[in-house]
Amino acid sequence: AGGTRTQMEEVLGAPMDELAAAANTLAQLLAQVGDAEREEADEEAPEPARASLVNGTWIQEGFEVEESFLEDLATWFGSGVFEADFIEDQPREKARERINDWAEERTGGLIEELLAEDMLTATTRLVLVNALHLKAAWSDTLSTSTGPFTTAAGEELEVDMLSGDGTGWYEDALCRATSLTTYGGDLRLALVQPVDDLDALLDGWASAGSGEGLAALLAGLDEPGPAVRLTVPALDVGWDDSLKDVLEGMGMTAPFSGADFSGVTKAADLEIQDVVQKAVLTIDEEGMEAAAATAVVVGESSAPLEEEELVLDAPFALVAYHHSSRAPLVVGWIGDPTQTR
Repeated sequence: AGGTRTQMEEVLGAPMDELAAAANTLAQLLAQVGDAEREEADEEAPEPARASLVNGTWIQEGFEVEESFLEDLATWFGSGVFEADFIEDQPREKARERINDWAEERTGGLIEELLAEDMLTATTRLVLVNALHLKAAWSDTLSTSTGPFTTAAGEELEVDMLSGDGTGWYEDALCRATSLTTYGGDLRLALVQPVDDLDALLDGWASAGSGEGLAALLAGLDEPGPAVRLTVPALDVGWDDSLKDVLEGMGMTAPFSGADFSGVTKAADLEIQDVVQKAVLTIDEEGMEAAAATAVVVGESSAPLEEEELVLDAPFALVAYHHSSRAPLVVGWIGDPTQTR
């Protein structure tokens, strides 16, 4: 409530009610990915795509939370609620293991050890976890070869490259882009070559108005355009970090200090102790698989046409997205494709 809620809404970009409804809608859309192909049961076709966005909440045993908070978790986020003992050392470690196992299972085994040792403390009261998993085959298998790639540090490398036909073409003052379509078409991967560098691209997207920037790019890839021949490095990359400093730098300071979480509980003063995220993306000739998990740790005070060509032989951006809603699901920047997880 109060300034805490105001800051969270400003940083996250919409009122809480709208954010909750959007999360609920996206989870339902992703749950339907690949359903049409599974009904066809074509043994000669690729494996149907799968996507999921799920949530889980762990609460300290005996800790009193508002009934309306539990109702909202179930209604908008489909979140199961589990009890745990964070106060004592051994039970707290068991709770950490259970949370990590839950995240690993719901990300197809890609996200391991979401919560590192010592991330939970005796003051932890809530852990909220979000898990995303995508797996889809390309509509057409890509060919493989080796080719040059110049890293963000300026080093020239020979790397494994994938080649095939892109779907759609988009070009503006910031970038050039095409996409790879998966079997069934529910998921796509936009591949974006910046005109300048990552900072200029992200600054342009951040300052874009409604329907511009990334939104215009994803919409533009649906428009009729030239044939596109795409070359992109094979990838098996991972990333993990705390988002606490990032969120505070964007203006979300109150939730981490002097927070008002009275809508969650009136039994204690809470604040977010940390927000951690892990993400994995694999791209090969057969398809793509991606996963991300985020944990918010909350504790008591004391988270035959003209043909274009796109050769991604230098740092580039990518966006795995749900096609019909154009919701970006995994956004990445590749500076060195040889830095595998």
